[in-house]
Amino acid sequence: MIISDGLRKFINRAIVKSKRERVAGFIANSKNHKKFFRILDHELLGILDNSNFREPIDVNSLNELGFLYCSNGVSSEIGTSITDLYGKAPWEGGWLIVNLAGSFAIYRPEGKIDDEVFIEL
Repeated sequence: MIISDGLRKFINRAIVKSKRERVAGFIANSKNHKKFFRILDHELLGILDNSNFREPIDVNSLNELGFLYCSNGVSSEIGTSITDLYGKAPWEGGWLIVNLAGSFAIYRPEGKIDDEVFIEL
């Protein structure tokens, strides 16, 4: 799994302070990457700072490059546009798309196709 600088920045700014260090630890150690993938199914929604949630999506953000992280362990290998990553995101399981700068993300918990969260930092 590629741990992008954007993902690190996103975690440091989007996760509530009390859980930030725990989640950062999941991506800091390759042995704990599976734990990070597991929280994408449901837990991430509960530990995001909802003051950063936005609607609607800024259309310009969709053209930025980013990375896709999925609860099934799949992640994108190179930066691709948010639009392309969104099209590749699986229907099953939870996933997170983060732009390269870590300032914008789309998160969908498992089984919650209508509950996507748009985060702008």
